[in-house]
Amino acid sequence: TTCLIALLSDKDLTVANVGDSRGVLCDKDGNAIPLSHDHKPYQLKERKRIKRAGGFISFNGSWRVQGILAMSRSLGDYPLKNLNVVIPDPDILTFDLDKLQPEFMILASDGLWDAFSNEEAVRFIKERLDEPHFGAKSIVLQSFYRGCPDNITVMVVKFRNSSKAEEQ
Repeated sequence: TTCLIALLSDKDLTVANVGDSRGVLCDKDGNAIPLSHDHKPYQLKERKRIKRAGGFISFNGSWRVQGILAMSRSLGDYPLKNLNVVIPDPDILTFDLDKLQPEFMILASDGLWDAFSNEEAVRFIKERLDEPHFGAKSIVLQSFYRGCPDNITVMVVKFRNSSKAEEQ
């Protein structure tokens, strides 16, 4: 099980993740800003940690911890946790929203990210930003059409533009 949490507090956005769900923010210029890092066994830092714990990584179509799990951190997966090769420790990052000037963010499971790059997802949602609920449904269907066999969960959060809100 993965977990991705985004918490808005004043002008800060704090994102915590465990696993391979991902958050991406679109700034005012349309740039895709990663809000989290996937925990995958092929990443050098994760690979070293797994090997130090006495585990191994194998490849059979995708990289897997102990030949089983395609992510290196998760909630649950107790047989691998007992070996300390898969851990539940989150990465926690904080962003200054005044500096980023966000338009929206996408929070999604790996099913989306297996089919879309960060930049592709931002472009896709940006074209449908006036209807974020429709955009989320649309990108889920597009991921499925692109052949993603995994579960696909997507949330799009549109940020209020404070200057427009003050004018209204």
